[in-house]
Amino acid sequence: MSSSAQARPLEGCKVVEACSYISGPFCAQMLADLGAEVIKVEPPAGDPYRNFGHSRDGVGTVWTNSNRGKRSVALDLKLPADLAHFRSLVQDADLYIENWRPHVSASLGLSFEQLGETNTRLVQLTITGYGPDGELAKEPAFDALIQGRTGLLSYEAAGGVPRATNSFLADKVAAIFAAQMALAGLRERDRSGKPVHIETSMLDMLSYFNFPDMFHNQTWLDDEAPCTLAPQPVLATRDGYMVLSPVSGKQLSRTLEALGHPEWKAELKGIADRKQMTHTFFERIAEPLRDRTTAEWLARFREMDVPAGPVSEPADHLRDPQVQHNELYSELETGAGKLRAIRYPARINGQLLKPMRPAPGLGEGNAELLGR
Repeated sequence: MSSSAQARPLEGCKVVEACSYISGPFCAQMLADLGAEVIKVEPPAGDPYRNFGHSRDGVGTVWTNSNRGKRSVALDLKLPADLAHFRSLVQDADLYIENWRPHVSASLGLSFEQLGETNTRLVQLTITGYGPDGELAKEPAFDALIQGRTGLLSYEAAGGVPRATNSFLADKVAAIFAAQMALAGLRERDRSGKPVHIETSMLDMLSYFNFPDMFHNQTWLDDEAPCTLAPQPVLATRDGYMVLSPVSGKQLSRTLEALGHPEWKAELKGIADRKQMTHTFFERIAEPLRDRTTAEWLARFREMDVPAGPVSEPADHLRDPQVQHNELYSELETGAGKLRAIRYPARINGQLLKPMRPAPGLGEGNAELLGR
């Protein structure tokens, strides 16, 4: 279970990342967790997202949590000497990740064609908001904008009012897809022996993520049925909230038995429309659930093999016995104090890939990596 007992899968892989915000940096952090050497290239003033939101010593925690395990190089790419340093970093890289707007790389002489001429083993991963071309290509793209354009805000409407999640869902989904694409690019490079350019966009990635369930009633071109997926309600108990997810007839039946109302089965069986039956089921069970605490109900539903869980605050999640058993979180020492860091969510041959080092200080790798 040691985090250092075995080599990590991507050890020996060099990644140069020139990204800001979350999608590109979080993707590169995943590759670092898997063992890659990740060199983050920032402007002299630093990645502008360093200053976003809640911070410690002037560095935002969202940035900190998306850039762990990397080394930082500060370069002004408008200066010929710094641009030459950048090209030297990419010269022997396996992977170059960028999330600038389209054509920025080409304007700096860093297009795939230009870099591929000198590094014939390069995989270049280009992440944009809307794609490399089209009417929106040059538009700024942020998380809520992508959620809105892909239909997610409307799909998550509460009481008819569209709403965005408080999580940067589009950015993080994009990061996961981008990491998958990076690995596919490395595999294709090794297979073909040629440089590989992968282009993707947040619009494309979140649309792919949304499609399986959100578009269930628009999959068949001649389907005019309304949405049939019932929302998952959060249910109140005596001292908090919980969620129930009975999906089979047996689980629905056992839920009613646990609540002491098996007589409701006949009424529910008489409702042919699945969505209406689900609404009626949750309406019926809402009142009796208020009679006991969340812990009491969880114990009861576990006895009855009914899928149920608490609605935890983030602090409750950290104390969750299963979370602690899985050793999801570790502590890392930094100049600003100890911080909590989450490990990569996999075991490889029994090995936990625990975080190795915190996010880097701005330009701390200049001397080692650039000789200055």
